[in-house]
Amino acid sequence: MTAPEIAAEVERLGPWITGFTAAGRDFGGQYFAEHDLRAKNFVARIRSRTPAARLILECGCLDGGHTAVLAGGLPEATIIATDVREDNLRRAALLARVRGLTNIAFTMDDLEEPAASLADPYDAIFCVGLLYHLRDPAKFLQRCAASSPLLWLWTVYCAEDAATLVEGGHRGRLYAEPTDHPLSAVRPESFFPTLGSLVEMALFAGYQNVEILQREMTANGNGPAVLLCATRS
Repeated sequence: MTAPEIAAEVERLGPWITGFTAAGRDFGGQYFAEHDLRAKNFVARIRSRTPAARLILECGCLDGGHTAVLAGGLPEATIIATDVREDNLRRAALLARVRGLTNIAFTMDDLEEPAASLADPYDAIFCVGLLYHLRDPAKFLQRCAASSPLLWLWTVYCAEDAATLVEGGHRGRLYAEPTDHPLSAVRPESFFPTLGSLVEMALFAGYQNVEILQREMTANGNGPAVLLCATRS
């Protein structure tokens, strides 16, 4: 596609969160996913430790920035990219077309319920920025553990001193979701577990090892965040 053609499609499908470079120009939003180490390190992990991986589920693809990184870095694998918002899937499909990526299948799915995508088996699941938008993260993790032996997860969690309730034995707090915002959930409320409860959720779900790769404070001040890799045999 030429730069004017890309610009016209970007305008038609906007507004964008994700930005990308093509035909010598920058398009879309301010977040350039190709520089995100959470996605690049996942690709490196799969290539070095699970090179035979052929089917990968991406939970919550937004505008397709991470999707393009996964599909470009793992050309032998098929990326099943899901999102609950149809507009996000349209933008993600445009980015895939601009990048010439043909190993992506886009599907609309509500990963809270019925989570139809999680009924299938995968070699790995990539979940960056979704879990903290769910009302029942423990149930989601159970579905993930049943579907894949590897979960790459980045999420905001609840600081211990901010925990105000216990649900299913897990400490955390409720978060009021601004549902009209493109980065929010589609339900008005989500549950942030504490880090300890999050690890317990993953272990109780069926994962046998939880490796904490990184901890940080989110730039917008929503709370602490963690990147972890959960695996089972």
